[in-house]
Amino acid sequence: MYVASQTLGERNHCDKAGIGASFLCVSHCLLAPLLVTALPAIAATEGQTHSVFAVIILLLGMLAFIPGYQKHKKKSIPAIGIAGVFMIILAAILPEMEFAEALETGLVVVGGITLIISHLRNAFWCRFCRQCSDTHNDFGENQQGSELS
Repeated sequence: MYVASQTLGERNHCDKAGIGASFLCVSHCLLAPLLVTALPAIAATEGQTHSVFAVIILLLGMLAFIPGYQKHKKKSIPAIGIAGVFMIILAAILPEMEFAEALETGLVVVGGITLIISHLRNAFWCRFCRQCSDTHNDFGENQQGSELS
């Protein structure tokens, strides 16, 4: 956790929220079968839950990856993020069929982990890239000219 907290810093709120949403999505997908068995009423809202998670994750990804890419120009980060979002959206719209539950769980888990990795990489490069670190310190304060005084 220390590495994650150092990487995320104080300024990457969208990456933090994206990591949290991805973690919740993966946790929900892994725990939902147990919850549905224990509380069958939850089964009625499962379809809507996946759609809501997919939309939230897509929006948080866009809010984090677009400005991040504009700063550090690492094409692999939004590409990995898009792949993760695509897996989660695919899981949400997967038609009901014989092995859909296992496929859906696999897609959400792999997609969620992919998104977490992409958000961590985005936060790392936003915090430690040369372009960003040359003009801002860890507190987001502008350092240009501060060495002269």
